[in-house]
Amino acid sequence: MSSVAATPKTWDFSYFRSDLQGGLVSFLVAVPLCLGIALASGAPLFSGIIAGIVGGLVVGTLSRSAVSISGPEAGLILVVVSSLESLGSFRALQLALCVAGGLQLLMGVLRAGIISNFFPSSVIKGMLAAIGIILILKQLPHILGYDADAVESLALFSWNGGNLEGLLEHALREFNATALVIALVSLAVLIAWEQPFFKQNKVLSAVPAALVVIILGITLNTLAGLLSPAYLLGGTHLVQLPVPKSAGEFLNLFTLPDFSQLTNPKIYSAAFSIALVASLEALLAVEATDELDPLKRKTPTNHELKAQGVGNFVSGLMGGLPLTSVIVRSSVSINAGGRTKLAALVHGSLLVVSVVLFPGLLNLIPWAALAAILLVTGYKLARISIFRQHFQAGLTEFLPFIVTIGAILMTDLLIGIGVGAAVGLFFVLRETYKNAHFFQSYTVQGEEHLRISLGEHVSFLNKASIMTVLKDIPVNTTVEIDGTNSAYIDRDVLSAIENFRETARQRNIQLIFLRKGEDYAQNLAGQPHVSSKEADFEAYYKLFDNNRNWVAEKLRRNPRFFEAAAQQTPKFLFIGCSDNHVSVSEMTGTAPGEVFVHRNVANLVVSTDLNLAAVLDYAVNQLQIQHIIVCGHYGCRGVQTAMQNEDAGVVTSWLSTVREVMHQHNHELGALETEEERYRRLVELNVIEQVYNLQQSPTVQNATKPLHLHGWVYDIHGGVIRDLEVDVRRDFAEYDTIFRYQVAPDGLRRLAGNLHQAPSIYSVSTGAGPIIAIPPFDADAALGVP
Repeated sequence: MSSVAATPKTWDFSYFRSDLQGGLVSFLVAVPLCLGIALASGAPLFSGIIAGIVGGLVVGTLSRSAVSISGPEAGLILVVVSSLESLGSFRALQLALCVAGGLQLLMGVLRAGIISNFFPSSVIKGMLAAIGIILILKQLPHILGYDADAVESLALFSWNGGNLEGLLEHALREFNATALVIALVSLAVLIAWEQPFFKQNKVLSAVPAALVVIILGITLNTLAGLLSPAYLLGGTHLVQLPVPKSAGEFLNLFTLPDFSQLTNPKIYSAAFSIALVASLEALLAVEATDELDPLKRKTPTNHELKAQGVGNFVSGLMGGLPLTSVIVRSSVSINAGGRTKLAALVHGSLLVVSVVLFPGLLNLIPWAALAAILLVTGYKLARISIFRQHFQAGLTEFLPFIVTIGAILMTDLLIGIGVGAAVGLFFVLRETYKNAHFFQSYTVQGEEHLRISLGEHVSFLNKASIMTVLKDIPVNTTVEIDGTNSAYIDRDVLSAIENFRETARQRNIQLIFLRKGEDYAQNLAGQPHVSSKEADFEAYYKLFDNNRNWVAEKLRRNPRFFEAAAQQTPKFLFIGCSDNHVSVSEMTGTAPGEVFVHRNVANLVVSTDLNLAAVLDYAVNQLQIQHIIVCGHYGCRGVQTAMQNEDAGVVTSWLSTVREVMHQHNHELGALETEEERYRRLVELNVIEQVYNLQQSPTVQNATKPLHLHGWVYDIHGGVIRDLEVDVRRDFAEYDTIFRYQVAPDGLRRLAGNLHQAPSIYSVSTGAGPIIAIPPFDADAALGVP
């Protein structure tokens, strides 16, 4: 399973249009947030834009996260404010940020990204839901027309003593009807765009709803100003991007770090604080965005730390704020259609273009329109169905989820995550202790068997209980310890089990310890005394491990793979040989469900085979199959057995049809030089014969819709399929010497004329070989008169 997660497919240009939409919408939301975070941090306004550009272009290029977008984040405001106060200048902060980037790079090299694996999924989902709730509540003042607080900090009670209640009081006092109208109309457009009519319309579905909202917001504000200047939104109600008046003024927005502060110890303490908070925020954010990713790809966390480190180093070098992966921007992009890292690159590129070419145009966007976009994003993060799912999952899932939400709402993101993780850890330890193993006793052929299934996490806490069970096992018992589903088994537990193996022999106890494939292979190499029985069981349980890997890979490529496969309507019936070990889906490149499959030894079509008759009837009359394929393969052991005329038990009788084909074509086969050539040709002749038999089956003859019959041969060494181009409609002149007889009371009577259709075949064995005959025809016979 790790292999699936290790190399996420972050580039896929089939999502090009969706990524453009995702990048565009996240860009529109990012501009005011970058400026607001810079303002709240006491830093130059443009430093927020620089951090956004670096997060989109530099981190977006280096990161292996498919959907995460980086930039300045509200959770870093406290760190920046305290660092500025300690260092005394923004250029000194830039130097601390460069050092912090180097520390993050070092953390990535030291593989510190594993920290994210210790946070339960219920805590991560609680974090997302809390962010959604905060986004919803924080937009209410903007909808009412109060835009003085432009920072969407991830806490209801912000660090400067302000709170949501105070914000709402200000908003009600400064209520603005224009902002409310723009917000309501924008919400109506965003909701309408989710309806089937808009989604199914080729023109409307190609236009991002957020872009429509932005254009509509600017238009409504302009119309309001035309009605009355008092209705026109301006100042803090609009985006406020710095507008340089010359190239020199634009370049002055970028500053270099103060390298003279390298000997200042405060630089390194500030750098450590920035690196620690930014790294934790980044790891938690990519974990959360992986949860939101519709394609369920997994981000390599150590590589992400390296990408974030380079991003912070470049941001500090150019005059930007600290950056990290930002859940709000990432979720906005995902909701707008972003599926690969191209969305992050579009986001960063648009930030560059906007500040260079049209900063004034962006300053026309009302906050109310952006608030509507963030409100919908918040709702999608905190849907009621998410709460219902966790409640139904039980207390162990719901309590860490709800505690995380409450703690984040009351404090801040990192503290809330820590509280939720502590609650989650309590339940993990509790469940680990209670459910580390399960027992099952049963009897096989009079022998006692005991099966111990280990849980997902088996820690040292479970050693005593497991060993107590093992010590009480009676003599002459077979014990199976199944650890194939265990993600972690403590080394002390492993050692105890292996020590028990040595003492178990003295009590005639057969111990079978089943492990995950890779762990088991390494363990088996050092244990020559392991029985073949144990190895056989390992091979069996490895099938389940392979199945889980296969499911994960299919869902990674297509989250609706199994849903689509279940709805497939096959057009092909494939009659193949049981000895061909390559699946039809692999051989033909078809999806499961596209081909209806029947197999038997030597791919025979025999009139007395009720199994085939049932398959054929169901395929033709119920599934409305259009093509029927008989496929043999070179190297067929069934044909080889028939050719060598060996007595192989029941299969010998079954293969009599193949031997008849061989006798019919003795002359042709005898003319070939080598045994291998005769063998390969008999495989082909057998396929042709079975296609003829198929044509004469009642189901095919009585089919109400046209059927196309085909004969194939598969080369197991080269993998290539060959169409034998069997034409069942052609003249059957080659059968003249065999099928020229009619069964009559006085014996076989030769018939005159030519056959225009293959007759029904009957075989009568004699000492001289089979005699093939056809039943009497009459004028009304379906097969016609010869």
